[in-house]
Amino acid sequence: MIYKRHHSIQISDQNYLDYFKSIKSSRSKCFNIGSGVWSHDFWTNIDLPPQSPEFAKIQSPCLFHDLVKDDELPIKHNSAELIFTSHVIEHLLDIDVMKLFKSAYQSLKPGGIIRVVTGPDSDTDFKALKRDDRQWWYFYDDDKNLDNINSNLSSIDCWMKHLATPRSIHSTTPCDKKYTEKEISEIIEKFDGKPDQLRDFFTNGLKYNINSPGDHLSWWNTEKLLGSLKQAGFSIVEKSGYGQSRSIFMRDLRFFDLTYPQISLYVEAVKV
Repeated sequence: MIYKRHHSIQISDQNYLDYFKSIKSSRSKCFNIGSGVWSHDFWTNIDLPPQSPEFAKIQSPCLFHDLVKDDELPIKHNSAELIFTSHVIEHLLDIDVMKLFKSAYQSLKPGGIIRVVTGPDSDTDFKALKRDDRQWWYFYDDDKNLDNINSNLSSIDCWMKHLATPRSIHSTTPCDKKYTEKEISEIIEKFDGKPDQLRDFFTNGLKYNINSPGDHLSWWNTEKLLGSLKQAGFSIVEKSGYGQSRSIFMRDLRFFDLTYPQISLYVEAVKV
């Protein structure tokens, strides 16, 4: 039979008050990093200062923090219970992601959880490339204003934009080297059977561009993400899934795991 249920678990204000005792207390323990327009009364947002007047008008109230320039998160050490970050780390270089994870570890109290959602899962993206599944990147066709993307892009072009955006000839971000579809195909063949080295080939040497914060600069699969969190100090790290958080508060799908579940990778780590 078909299992019928509510869209998601819904966590009420009273649930938060029962656990955290007050809005102020909850906001000092629950943080969304890279929050954008996201908003929740019981969470504190941390985000990059707006890069345009247009985004400033829609950005939710937050603590301004630059994950590239700033060293430590604006969170007291050993105080946070929950840290959530969704579709942020793929827009950073590896070195800045590690800085984020180490600071998150310092910020969390023992038993605290960080939930990391990123996209794409580089393994599933690569499988789509290998089977020439152009519809896998359907979202590029949904937004005609994103770098003038249109349905004429091939699977190879879409894969490159999703992996290392500035390397694509269809990206307007300046880059020392951009690749045509033919060049990408030849390099894929050269790294046959070595997908990690292939991804590193294209992402190595990229630079963060404050004028193009939406570019993808680093690749992540389960193995790399779990390993990076362990390197940051977490001893309990595990792959999660859509709506599968250890924390009931982050299982409320009205507020969490909102971005493209099809291509997303979910991982959680606990500070012991």
